[in-house]
Amino acid sequence: MMDSTFTDFSHKVYKTPLMQQMIQVADGLRHNGGTQGEKQTALYKVAYFILQNPWLSPTLNIERLAEGACTSTAAVNRLANHMGFNGFTGLREALVQHLLALVSPADQIHSELAHHPERGFGLSQQVRLSNGNLEALLNANDDEHFDAIVKAVSQANHLYILGFGNCHFLAGLAASCLVPHCAHVVTLNMEGGSENAAYRLATISQGDTLLTLALPPYTRDTLRMAQYARRRGAAVMAITDSPASPMVDIADHCLFAPPAHPVLRNSKVALLAIIEALASAVRLRNLEPVNESIRLAEDALQYLQRTGSDPHD
Repeated sequence: MMDSTFTDFSHKVYKTPLMQQMIQVADGLRHNGGTQGEKQTALYKVAYFILQNPWLSPTLNIERLAEGACTSTAAVNRLANHMGFNGFTGLREALVQHLLALVSPADQIHSELAHHPERGFGLSQQVRLSNGNLEALLNANDDEHFDAIVKAVSQANHLYILGFGNCHFLAGLAASCLVPHCAHVVTLNMEGGSENAAYRLATISQGDTLLTLALPPYTRDTLRMAQYARRRGAAVMAITDSPASPMVDIADHCLFAPPAHPVLRNSKVALLAIIEALASAVRLRNLEPVNESIRLAEDALQYLQRTGSDPHD
């Protein structure tokens, strides 16, 4: 008899509730097979085959599954009923759902839209997609690189924030989040064109930091300006989509913001989360500049209130 105890169950494919149940059932059948006869042995063969082929099994019909397990279709149905499913149909549906749970939310939703285009795209799908990208963000980054970028941003003599293409508005958002907490912030985006942005970047030097936002499709100007800043001795930090990004070869440190979206060109949720995290970390790191900024803002507000009370003042 085959022994499932030699299978490596540490892979994430075995962490779903269905596979955990299948492992327990196979273990019980393996120990009871010798005392309860050939029927239990046949059920064990089906369970063992599914465990050995977790990606293939959901795609097989009952005949192919029985053939692969070297047993009968009746044994497949008995295993399904033994596990609490309504025959093979219920088991196969559970196997398909198990497989979908391992696929990225973007792929799941893309499949749903392809099979049921009449249902359209809803808020619940966007939330699922955003949760998936945020979970991928956590898996793709570590505290070491995050802390390094926080340090480079907070200690920069001048902080330049670069974002072209579909990162144009996010560069402005990042600047607005970081202006109160950094000494001097310069936004480099498409306002005024790339030539104007290059002109503002011309004086970057050692002691300054360039924070680059780059999602596909990457713009040539973004890469060239990042290379220029590096040649000038500035620290170059990047928030980009993945280790395959060309920014990885240019930047000193990178954070990755997975942008998967089945409808739009990119999802910006993960990138926005990183921007807010950086702003929060820099704010706590630079408490004195924060307090000074608050004081100046309060002074400005009081001035406006005073002058606003008398139009002739």
